[in-house]
Amino acid sequence: METNAALLELCPEPLDQDVPDPRHHLVRTSPAPLAPSTAHPHRHDHPEAAAVPVPIFVVPLASPTAPSAVSAVSSAPDGSTGLLSPDNCLGLNGHSRATLDAASRNWLLARLPDRVATAMAAATHWELYGTRGLLVVACGEDARRMGFSVESVRRETAAPSTPYEVLTAREAQLAATCPAAERERLITRFWVRKDAAMQAVGRGLSIAPERIEAGFSTDRGTVSVPGPYGLEVPVSVRNFAFADSYEFAVATAEPLPIAPSFAYSVT
Repeated sequence: METNAALLELCPEPLDQDVPDPRHHLVRTSPAPLAPSTAHPHRHDHPEAAAVPVPIFVVPLASPTAPSAVSAVSSAPDGSTGLLSPDNCLGLNGHSRATLDAASRNWLLARLPDRVATAMAAATHWELYGTRGLLVVACGEDARRMGFSVESVRRETAAPSTPYEVLTAREAQLAATCPAAERERLITRFWVRKDAAMQAVGRGLSIAPERIEAGFSTDRGTVSVPGPYGLEVPVSVRNFAFADSYEFAVATAEPLPIAPSFAYSVT
Protein backbone atom coordinates (compact mmCIF):
# COMPACT_ATOMS: atom_id res chain seq x y z
CA MET A 1 0.00 0.00 0.00
CA GLU A 2 1.19 3.48 -0.83
CA THR A 3 0.94 6.41 1.55
CA ASN A 4 1.53 9.49 -0.62
CA ALA A 5 -1.93 10.00 -2.07
CA ALA A 6 -3.34 13.49 -2.53
CA LEU A 7 -5.65 14.94 0.11
CA LEU A 8 -9.11 13.51 -0.11
CA GLU A 9 -12.41 15.11 -0.98
CA LEU A 10 -14.88 13.51 1.39
CA CYS A 11 -18.05 12.01 0.04
CA PRO A 12 -20.83 14.63 0.52
CA GLU A 13 -23.38 11.95 1.43
CA PRO A 14 -23.88 11.34 5.20
CA LEU A 15 -22.02 8.22 6.25
CA ASP A 16 -24.06 7.58 9.37
CA GLN A 17 -27.52 7.59 7.86
CA ASP A 18 -28.20 3.96 8.85
CA VAL A 19 -26.76 4.19 12.38
CA PRO A 20 -29.29 4.69 15.19
CA ASP A 21 -29.30 7.50 17.72
CA PRO A 22 -27.53 6.19 20.86
CA ARG A 23 -30.14 7.86 23.05
CA HIS A 24 -32.66 5.30 21.79
CA HIS A 25 -30.79 2.33 23.27
CA LEU A 26 -31.12 0.72 26.65
CA VAL A 27 -28.11 0.10 28.85
CA ARG A 28 -26.55 -3.20 27.91
CA THR A 29 -24.33 -5.64 29.66
CA SER A 30 -20.89 -6.53 28.37
CA PRO A 31 -20.93 -9.37 25.82
CA ALA A 32 -19.38 -12.71 26.57
CA PRO A 33 -15.71 -13.15 25.66
CA LEU A 34 -15.12 -13.79 21.98
CA ALA A 35 -15.14 -17.44 21.00
CA PRO A 36 -14.97 -19.28 17.69
CA SER A 37 -18.31 -20.10 16.15
CA THR A 38 -19.51 -23.01 14.10
CA ALA A 39 -22.39 -20.98 12.68
CA HIS A 40 -22.69 -20.30 8.97
CA PRO A 41 -19.80 -17.93 8.16
CA HIS A 42 -21.94 -15.58 6.06
CA ARG A 43 -24.94 -15.25 8.34
CA HIS A 44 -25.38 -12.02 10.33
CA ASP A 45 -26.80 -13.00 13.70
CA HIS A 46 -28.09 -9.52 14.45
CA PRO A 47 -29.39 -6.64 12.35
CA GLU A 48 -27.03 -3.68 12.13
CA ALA A 49 -29.95 -1.37 12.92
CA ALA A 50 -29.96 -2.75 16.48
CA ALA A 51 -26.25 -2.11 17.02
CA VAL A 52 -24.91 0.43 19.49
CA PRO A 53 -22.94 3.10 17.57
CA VAL A 54 -19.25 3.75 18.18
CA PRO A 55 -18.31 7.37 17.29
CA ILE A 56 -15.79 7.60 14.45
CA PHE A 57 -14.17 10.91 13.50
CA VAL A 58 -12.66 11.34 10.03
CA VAL A 59 -10.14 14.18 9.85
CA PRO A 60 -8.37 14.99 6.57
CA LEU A 61 -5.29 17.19 6.98
CA ALA A 62 -4.10 19.79 4.52
CA SER A 63 -0.47 20.42 3.66
CA PRO A 64 1.38 22.94 5.89
CA THR A 65 1.23 25.57 3.15
CA ALA A 66 -2.51 25.35 2.61
CA PRO A 67 -4.56 28.29 3.99
CA SER A 68 -6.81 25.94 5.97
CA ALA A 69 -3.79 24.54 7.75
CA VAL A 70 -2.65 27.85 9.21
CA SER A 71 -5.46 27.88 11.76
CA ALA A 72 -4.31 24.50 13.09
CA VAL A 73 -1.05 25.96 14.40
CA SER A 74 -0.91 26.42 18.16
CA SER A 75 1.69 26.64 20.86
CA ALA A 76 3.31 23.49 22.20
CA PRO A 77 3.90 23.07 25.96
CA ASP A 78 7.45 24.37 25.55
CA GLY A 79 6.25 27.56 23.85
CA SER A 80 7.13 26.50 20.32
CA THR A 81 4.62 26.12 17.53
CA GLY A 82 3.90 23.03 15.57
CA LEU A 83 1.45 21.80 12.97
CA LEU A 84 -0.37 18.52 12.74
CA SER A 85 0.64 17.67 9.19
CA PRO A 86 -0.32 14.94 6.70
CA ASP A 87 2.89 13.11 7.54
CA ASN A 88 2.07 13.10 11.27
CA CYS A 89 -0.84 10.77 10.53
CA LEU A 90 1.58 7.96 9.72
CA GLY A 91 3.28 8.27 13.09
CA LEU A 92 -0.04 8.33 14.93
CA ASN A 93 -1.35 5.17 13.27
CA GLY A 94 -1.92 2.42 15.83
CA HIS A 95 -1.67 4.67 18.87
CA SER A 96 -4.36 4.92 21.55
CA ARG A 97 -5.07 7.14 24.51
CA ALA A 98 -2.99 4.82 26.70
CA THR A 99 0.07 4.76 24.42
CA LEU A 100 0.51 8.55 24.29
CA ASP A 101 1.84 10.40 27.30
CA ALA A 102 -0.01 13.43 28.68
CA ALA A 103 2.11 15.96 26.79
CA SER A 104 1.61 14.14 23.49
CA ARG A 105 -2.14 13.85 24.07
CA ASN A 106 -2.43 17.56 24.84
CA TRP A 107 -0.33 18.45 21.79
CA LEU A 108 -2.59 16.36 19.57
CA LEU A 109 -5.89 17.58 20.99
CA ALA A 110 -4.80 21.20 20.54
CA ARG A 111 -4.38 20.61 16.82
CA LEU A 112 -7.62 18.78 16.04
CA PRO A 113 -11.04 20.31 15.23
CA ASP A 114 -12.87 21.32 18.40
CA ARG A 115 -15.60 18.70 18.11
CA VAL A 116 -13.08 15.90 17.73
CA ALA A 117 -10.84 17.15 20.56
CA THR A 118 -13.81 17.55 22.92
CA ALA A 119 -15.01 13.99 22.30
CA MET A 120 -11.50 12.58 22.75
CA ALA A 121 -10.93 14.50 25.98
CA ALA A 122 -14.16 13.12 27.44
CA ALA A 123 -13.61 9.53 26.32
CA THR A 124 -11.91 6.98 28.58
CA HIS A 125 -10.48 5.29 25.48
CA TRP A 126 -9.77 6.21 21.87
CA GLU A 127 -7.73 4.75 19.05
CA LEU A 128 -5.98 6.39 16.10
CA TYR A 129 -5.69 5.06 12.56
CA GLY A 130 -3.87 7.07 9.94
CA THR A 131 -2.32 7.17 6.54
CA ARG A 132 -0.77 10.21 4.89
CA GLY A 133 -3.27 13.06 4.92
CA LEU A 134 -6.02 11.28 6.84
CA LEU A 135 -6.56 10.55 10.54
CA VAL A 136 -9.42 8.37 11.80
CA VAL A 137 -10.33 8.46 15.50
CA ALA A 138 -12.50 5.78 17.13
CA CYS A 139 -13.84 6.81 20.56
CA GLY A 140 -15.20 4.79 23.47
CA GLU A 141 -14.57 1.49 25.18
CA ASP A 142 -16.36 -0.42 22.42
CA ALA A 143 -13.64 0.66 19.98
CA ARG A 144 -11.39 -1.91 21.68
CA ARG A 145 -13.59 -4.68 20.26
CA MET A 146 -13.59 -3.41 16.69
CA GLY A 147 -10.98 -3.46 13.97
CA PHE A 148 -10.09 -0.58 11.68
CA SER A 149 -7.76 -0.22 8.72
CA VAL A 150 -7.12 2.73 6.40
CA GLU A 151 -4.71 2.94 3.49
CA SER A 152 -4.15 5.41 0.70
CA VAL A 153 -4.12 4.19 -2.87
CA ARG A 154 -1.45 4.88 -5.46
CA ARG A 155 -2.32 7.08 -8.39
CA GLU A 156 -3.56 5.18 -11.43
CA THR A 157 -0.42 5.91 -13.47
CA ALA A 158 1.84 4.21 -10.91
CA ALA A 159 2.65 0.53 -10.90
CA PRO A 160 0.82 -1.48 -8.21
CA SER A 161 2.79 -1.72 -4.97
CA THR A 162 0.50 -3.86 -2.84
CA PRO A 163 1.93 -7.40 -2.77
CA TYR A 164 -0.21 -10.14 -4.27
CA GLU A 165 0.97 -12.34 -1.39
CA VAL A 166 -1.80 -10.93 0.82
CA LEU A 167 -4.46 -12.41 -1.48
CA THR A 168 -6.14 -15.78 -1.64
CA ALA A 169 -6.08 -17.63 -4.97
CA ARG A 170 -9.60 -16.44 -5.73
CA GLU A 171 -8.78 -12.82 -4.87
CA ALA A 172 -5.65 -12.94 -7.00
CA GLN A 173 -7.74 -14.18 -9.93
CA LEU A 174 -10.20 -11.32 -9.44
CA ALA A 175 -7.33 -8.82 -9.34
CA ALA A 176 -5.74 -10.29 -12.45
CA THR A 177 -8.96 -9.84 -14.43
CA CYS A 178 -9.51 -6.29 -13.12
CA PRO A 179 -8.54 -3.35 -15.38
CA ALA A 180 -4.98 -2.26 -14.61
CA ALA A 181 -6.09 1.22 -13.54
CA GLU A 182 -8.30 -0.27 -10.80
CA ARG A 183 -6.13 -3.18 -9.74
CA GLU A 184 -4.25 -1.42 -6.95
CA ARG A 185 -7.50 -0.14 -5.46
CA LEU A 186 -9.06 -3.59 -5.46
CA ILE A 187 -6.05 -5.24 -3.84
CA THR A 188 -5.87 -2.48 -1.22
CA ARG A 189 -9.58 -2.91 -0.52
CA PHE A 190 -9.09 -6.64 0.07
CA TRP A 191 -6.11 -5.90 2.33
CA VAL A 192 -7.87 -3.38 4.62
CA ARG A 193 -10.72 -5.85 5.06
CA LYS A 194 -8.32 -8.55 6.21
CA ASP A 195 -6.34 -6.18 8.43
CA ALA A 196 -9.49 -4.87 10.14
CA ALA A 197 -10.89 -8.38 10.61
CA MET A 198 -7.69 -9.64 12.25
CA GLN A 199 -7.67 -6.64 14.58
CA ALA A 200 -11.31 -7.22 15.53
CA VAL A 201 -10.51 -10.68 16.92
CA GLY A 202 -7.22 -9.63 18.52
CA ARG A 203 -5.03 -11.62 16.15
CA GLY A 204 -3.17 -8.70 14.58
CA LEU A 205 -0.77 -9.93 11.91
CA SER A 206 -0.33 -13.31 13.56
CA ILE A 207 -2.37 -14.87 10.75
CA ALA A 208 -1.18 -15.02 7.15
CA PRO A 209 -3.54 -12.67 5.23
CA GLU A 210 -3.77 -15.13 2.35
CA ARG A 211 -5.67 -17.49 4.67
CA ILE A 212 -8.57 -15.03 4.93
CA GLU A 213 -11.06 -14.75 2.06
CA ALA A 214 -12.32 -11.15 1.78
CA GLY A 215 -13.08 -10.83 -1.92
CA PHE A 216 -16.81 -10.14 -1.65
CA SER A 217 -18.13 -7.77 -4.32
CA THR A 218 -20.33 -5.49 -2.19
CA ASP A 219 -19.24 -2.94 0.41
CA ARG A 220 -19.97 -5.30 3.29
CA GLY A 221 -19.73 -8.99 4.07
CA THR A 222 -18.67 -11.61 6.59
CA VAL A 223 -15.18 -13.08 6.59
CA SER A 224 -13.93 -16.05 8.59
CA VAL A 225 -10.76 -15.55 10.63
CA PRO A 226 -8.92 -18.74 11.67
CA GLY A 227 -9.23 -19.31 15.40
CA PRO A 228 -8.03 -21.90 17.91
CA TYR A 229 -8.91 -25.59 17.70
CA GLY A 230 -9.39 -25.40 13.94
CA LEU A 231 -12.56 -23.34 14.23
CA GLU A 232 -13.20 -19.99 12.56
CA VAL A 233 -14.48 -16.69 13.95
CA PRO A 234 -17.05 -14.88 11.77
CA VAL A 235 -16.32 -11.17 11.44
CA SER A 236 -18.58 -8.57 9.88
CA VAL A 237 -16.56 -6.21 7.65
CA ARG A 238 -17.70 -3.05 5.91
CA ASN A 239 -15.91 -0.66 3.56
CA PHE A 240 -16.60 3.08 3.65
CA ALA A 241 -15.71 5.29 0.69
CA PHE A 242 -14.28 8.61 1.81
CA ALA A 243 -12.64 9.44 -1.52
CA ASP A 244 -10.82 7.85 -4.42
CA SER A 245 -7.55 8.37 -2.54
CA TYR A 246 -8.35 6.01 0.33
CA GLU A 247 -9.67 2.58 1.28
CA PHE A 248 -11.13 2.19 4.78
CA ALA A 249 -12.67 -0.84 6.50
CA VAL A 250 -14.34 -1.43 9.86
CA ALA A 251 -14.75 -4.91 11.34
CA THR A 252 -16.75 -6.33 14.24
CA ALA A 253 -16.67 -9.92 15.44
CA GLU A 254 -20.15 -11.38 15.25
CA PRO A 255 -22.50 -11.19 17.06
CA LEU A 256 -21.24 -8.16 19.04
CA PRO A 257 -23.97 -5.47 18.80
CA ILE A 258 -21.72 -2.51 17.91
CA ALA A 259 -21.31 -0.54 14.69
CA PRO A 260 -19.45 2.58 13.49
CA SER A 261 -21.23 5.92 13.59
CA PHE A 262 -19.43 8.63 11.62
CA ALA A 263 -19.86 11.61 13.88
CA TYR A 264 -17.54 14.02 12.09
CA SER A 265 -16.08 14.66 8.68
CA VAL A 266 -14.80 17.76 6.92
CA THR A 267 -14.16 18.72 3.31
